[in-house]
Amino acid sequence: MESTSASTPSPTPPPNFRAGLAVLIGRTNAGKSTLLNALVERKVSIVSSKPQTTRHPIHGVLHRPAGQIVFVDTPGFFQTHRSALVEKLHARTRAALDGIDVVVHVADPSRPLGAEDEMVLTSLSTVAQPKILCLAKSDLRSRAHLAAWREHAAHYAVVLEVSAVSRRHLEDLVTAILNRLPVAPPLYPESEFTNARREFQIAEIIREKIYILTGDEVPYRTAVKVDAIEERPSRAGDDLFEVHAEIQVAHVRYKSMLIGAKGRMVRNIGASARKDLETLLGRKVFLKLRVAVDDKLPE
Repeated sequence: MESTSASTPSPTPPPNFRAGLAVLIGRTNAGKSTLLNALVERKVSIVSSKPQTTRHPIHGVLHRPAGQIVFVDTPGFFQTHRSALVEKLHARTRAALDGIDVVVHVADPSRPLGAEDEMVLTSLSTVAQPKILCLAKSDLRSRAHLAAWREHAAHYAVVLEVSAVSRRHLEDLVTAILNRLPVAPPLYPESEFTNARREFQIAEIIREKIYILTGDEVPYRTAVKVDAIEERPSRAGDDLFEVHAEIQVAHVRYKSMLIGAKGRMVRNIGASARKDLETLLGRKVFLKLRVAVDDKLPE
């Protein structure tokens, strides 16, 4: 993935400026992507209730006068039947641990520790870099398994209870990470907040809306391919972006589900995605979606 913004010269950082990579790791649906978006204060990673919504390690860049944190969001560990896609996502998560400076283990104390959590703990057991245990979702009334997670505190440099929703202790988390980064120049210019290309971000937003609107009907293996992004004047006289994208599914039955009766579902997906796309692109968007079957996609 490439940066979405043009690189511009940055001012010389102050002495003792810190910069480095902080990887977010955890079981699926632990709240990693929601936490990343809250920390960077913009939508960098998509969020849904489907397992392993995040498929690629995504960088979200947080700029502070004292330093720069490059957060790496990763696919969550997901215990399910063996498949090429799940194994590939797990491999990507493990690979994201190479070359990082700090590990932020995002845990969900509202759910009992299970096989997926054990997979995370095993992966982290040989990591030498500083580890921070981030007990997420502190805005929830009930987190029945908080004590069970605190039993693992000795294996971490810091343990923090945070909430992406209420922003509780997010600045404490930022400080804890910055204190453990090396003294180094920034990795990204101040104008950049992610390493994701514009096409990738557009495709991810559309994929998020598919998951949210279809629930469990359509497999999470559904893919989105952006065919074209064109600037053109609107009827009102201002410029807009015309985006053409293809939703790819593995079987014709899923195509029918996504199109819906009289095209209602695909229109709803487009309408929901268009709002986020206009925020991302900074102007009105005309979004044209089509649904196609790709028999190379795993079901």
